Amino acid sequence: MNPATTILTSVVVSAVVASIFNLFGQAAERRARKKELLFQKTFELAQANREFLLEVSKTTGKTTSIADYVEYAVMYYWLLEALYHKGKLPEGWQEKTKDITKKTFGKD
Repeated sequence: MNPATTILTSVVVSAVVASIFNLFGQAAERRARKKELLFQKTFELAQANREFLLEVSKTTGKTTSIADYVEYAVMYYWLLEALYHKGKLPEGWQEKTKDITKKTFGKD
């Protein structure tokens, strides 16, 4: 076999292999970015929810015990993840969010 052909073949094979690894790396990075964005938005929504509840409490003059920040984050992560992956909210989401509301206001 001609040395030029051998060199050209090895260059092509290495370019193909490098491209395949690059595609796998890009796919992994995209998944990580999606998860990071979902996580970030989850905490932004949880923070906005707590600020809203505090404002409602101040405006109405009622005292309230606000659920733990992490509980809101878990709820929003669950909702956003289902919405992102399935295109709809999960079954029974109203009941689960009512549970957190009960922890906040002590009633429905």
